[in-house]
Amino acid sequence: MAAAAAPASALSAEISRAAGKLAAPSSSEPTSPSQAEPAGPPPPPPPVSDVIDALRASADSASRLVGTEPGYRAGLLSSIAASCTASYTVALVPGGPSI
Repeated sequence: MAAAAAPASALSAEISRAAGKLAAPSSSEPTSPSQAEPAGPPPPPPPVSDVIDALRASADSASRLVGTEPGYRAGLLSSIAASCTASYTVALVPGGPSI
């Protein structure tokens, strides 16, 4: 069983490294929340108009790329364009379902 654990551990470490996650250093003392520095309040969300502009730009960009990609990728880009368009025309309009 130890022979299988080493490759599994190496694979897990490589997946974490590739995903940009560093393995927590092993220590005898666990870090408690009281030892961590407070992060402070999160930044405020962007204005809805900025989100709508970004979604519109993303939808336009995805729509332009649809014709340049084959099969599955074109379908995925079409889906992204439709999702972005629905978000800024329906979900985020003032007085719409989410605001």
